[in-house]
Amino acid sequence: MFKLNKSLHKWLSLFVGLQLIIWLATGLYFNLMDHKKGSGNANLRPVAHTAGNLNAPLLPLKSLEFAPAKQVKLLWVLGHPYYQITHQSGVHSYQAKQVTLLDAYTGQKAAINETLARTIALKSFKGATDIISATLLKPPINELPKQENPLWQVMLSDAENTNVYIDSHSGHVIAHINDDRRLRDLMFMLHFMDYFGTGGFNHWLIIVFAIATLLLSMTGVTWLVERYKAGQLSIAFKSKKQRITIKELAQKQTHELELKTNISLFDGLADVGLQLPSNCGGGGTCGLCRVKCNHSIGVTDADKAKLSSSKLEQGYRLACQHNTQAITEIEVRCFASDKPHSKP
Repeated sequence: MFKLNKSLHKWLSLFVGLQLIIWLATGLYFNLMDHKKGSGNANLRPVAHTAGNLNAPLLPLKSLEFAPAKQVKLLWVLGHPYYQITHQSGVHSYQAKQVTLLDAYTGQKAAINETLARTIALKSFKGATDIISATLLKPPINELPKQENPLWQVMLSDAENTNVYIDSHSGHVIAHINDDRRLRDLMFMLHFMDYFGTGGFNHWLIIVFAIATLLLSMTGVTWLVERYKAGQLSIAFKSKKQRITIKELAQKQTHELELKTNISLFDGLADVGLQLPSNCGGGGTCGLCRVKCNHSIGVTDADKAKLSSSKLEQGYRLACQHNTQAITEIEVRCFASDKPHSKP
C-alpha cells in the first residue's frame, strides 16, 4: 500500500507540476503581451451600416408573413434595410439562433451573401489588402470554438494572415483572427487546459486536475506520516551528528564518519560524498541502496517490498528508509562514489 502511495504521489507530482510550469509560462506571456495586438484588432475598423437615402418606402411589418418571432428589428447592412426576425436565440450572442432576413423594400427573403461578406471584410480592415477566399462555415469553427452559428470566413492576403469572421445573420464583424490572435488563443488554451477546444475553462479536464491536486496533497501527507513513523522526519532545534562505522566490503575499507541526524542514511552518506546506488533518488522504490546493519533496527513497508525475508533477518535494510540517528554500524558492498568529505 505504501509503495502504491509513493508511486501515485510521484506521477501526480509530474502531472500537476507540468501544468504549474505551463501556468507560470503563459501567465508571464499575458503579463508582457501587447493586448491590442493579441486581440487581433490592430487592423480592425468599424464598418458603417447606417441608413442612407431611402430608395423606396419600407414595407410595413403587418404586411409581411413570417413564423412566430421573439424579436423583430430593422437592420441596415451597407446602407440597405432588412427586417431581422429572430425566432430562437440563446442568452449569449454566440449561442445557436434561428433568424430570417427579409428585404425591407420587397419583403423577399434575403441573406448575407458572399459579395456582401467580401465587401464588409475589406471595409473592416485598415489598409490595402486582397481577398484570398470567402467561405460560409458551419459550426464547429476551429478558430472560434464557442461559436454555434454559421459565419462567413474571409481570408485576407496581409502579412498577419488575417481571417475576418462575419455573422451570416446580421453582417456584423465577429472577429479578426490573425497570427497575433492565434498565439494568444494558444496561450489561453494552455492556461485554461482547454486541450479539447471547448472555448472555455469550465470543462471536465479542470475537474480532473482539481481532483489530482487533492490526491497529491493527500498522498503527500500520507508519505510524511510514514516517514515520521520510520523516524525519518522530526523537528530539531539544534543540529546534531551521529558517528557511524561503515565497512565497505569491495574495497576492504572502514570509514568512521559523523553524519547529520534527522535525515535518511542515504542522504547522510551522500552529504559526505559516499553515494549509494539508486535509480529512484532515495524514494524507496528501486531497492538498490541496501545496507547491512550490525544491530537491531525496525523494518519499513519499503524494506518488506524490496528485500526478501532472509535478507531482512540478516539485517539488510534500505538506506533511504532509515534515519541516521538510529544507526551506529553498517556494511555495504560498494559505493557508486567513494570520496568521503569527513576524515576517518
